[in-house]
Amino acid sequence: MSSATRISIRLPRKSVVGLPGSSKSLQKALRILIHMGQVTPNAGIGEIASELGLNKTTVYRLLSAMERFGLVEKTPGGESYRLGLKLHELGTRAIESRSLRGEAHDLLVELARKSGESVHLAVAGPRGAVCLDHVESNTMFMVRTPIGSTFEPHCSAIGKAVAAFLPKDELDALLSAHQWQKYTANTQTSPEHIKKDLEQVVRKGYAVDQQETEIGISCIAVPLHLPFGRGVAAVGISGPTNRLRGKALRQKIEMNKETVALIGQRLRP
Repeated sequence: MSSATRISIRLPRKSVVGLPGSSKSLQKALRILIHMGQVTPNAGIGEIASELGLNKTTVYRLLSAMERFGLVEKTPGGESYRLGLKLHELGTRAIESRSLRGEAHDLLVELARKSGESVHLAVAGPRGAVCLDHVESNTMFMVRTPIGSTFEPHCSAIGKAVAAFLPKDELDALLSAHQWQKYTANTQTSPEHIKKDLEQVVRKGYAVDQQETEIGISCIAVPLHLPFGRGVAAVGISGPTNRLRGKALRQKIEMNKETVALIGQRLRP
């Protein structure tokens, strides 16, 4: 996880002021934190007091209390305050406490319903990507991939969507560590060809499997990007090739992008 993870605290105004029975001091402290997080990351006591219409003594007292808990800290010069690393820790734990599968499942169900195809959610694994969740198509023809199955990076759209955003050294190690099987005439097996394919994924923002694992089956996948990592997961749509061509293909790519965007919104702090 990147140290650049951005913590944003968003509360409706009515949640900050005017709540029956809530502590006025707590409300003021929250207003200060939100102000520092959204308006000015480094601020002096006088500036905060002026912006929020608070007494300087009150601001000093609340900042001192929050400093003891690591919620704010003094800048090196000691003349102003900034948000403390405790907020980063709490924000990180908030992200980790949200199950990717739990946050995404109902959106996957809706994507399967709208697209009429089987839908999969996967995260990075030792041979590409690992299936974390799947929703079967409601049509007679469906693609079944058990949870825990591997999506390889040379022949599956969802495997490509994850592998394309690996750091260069990790991708080189992955591609050189295995002999990639040629399942159909469309399957690329050399690291050079696989890398070129993955470069297209990064450029286009989605991956495609054109009958590269099985004749008659095609897939599309869209990577999930979060503040702490690109391509941390991917959502794939799989179905008969004749249902993933032309206008239908373009429509399902857009459906997939919309679903991934919604998942991302649920997981961002």
